[in-house]
Amino acid sequence: MPQSQADQSQQKANLLNTRVGELVANDFRSAHLFSQHGIDFCCGGGISLARAIKRFDADEDALLNALVALAEQGDKQQGLEQLPLPDLLNYIESTHHTFVREKAPLLLEYSQKMVRAHGDNHSEIKPLAGWIRALVDDLVPHLMKEEQILFPAILGLYNQVEMQTCFGHIANPINAMQYEHDDALQIFEKISELTNGFTPPAHACTTWRVCYASLAEFEADLKQHIYLENNILFPKALALANS
Repeated sequence: MPQSQADQSQQKANLLNTRVGELVANDFRSAHLFSQHGIDFCCGGGISLARAIKRFDADEDALLNALVALAEQGDKQQGLEQLPLPDLLNYIESTHHTFVREKAPLLLEYSQKMVRAHGDNHSEIKPLAGWIRALVDDLVPHLMKEEQILFPAILGLYNQVEMQTCFGHIANPINAMQYEHDDALQIFEKISELTNGFTPPAHACTTWRVCYASLAEFEADLKQHIYLENNILFPKALALANS
């Protein structure tokens, strides 16, 4: 149930009076928002959000609205099996593709900060940054191939529109995307090994902890994303093509 305006105003007041570091500790996803708004949540995490907004000249309304929306997020995965194909395609793009494009640059940023601060003293840091880069380099063109080639072809099937394609049967690009899904999951296996299952050491700084928590979130979203495509979207598209 949506909050009343009074409740939302109180929630925002509470946020402003809470230390940035405490907000990150309570929900690491807020670190992404702070990064996007230029707020230092690591070394500057000891001050209240209100002071941080002034110090880093952040947009208070936009940041508070984003933090409130973050707290109100629910499980959007329910009922996706029943969505018509156009709506399912839109959902995958607006939810999972957008997630990758928003979070991948932050993962690169966090891992590079870790390399600069800890890379010489901790042997796992530089390989980890390399695997994160490999993951992003795999996923970004993967999204473009889906959005520019596969998804329009699936939509054409749904709308019974004849389309000129270079790949023959729809099973061919679907197989290629499934192969790339497997590649991404294998990269995450390497990342999980290097991070001890995304578990930061006791001495880890805030950026280190946020990076590991972000990787865990990224993996969870990627697995949902792949599940939706491999087990719901692709079988529906193949059924259309073979009907």
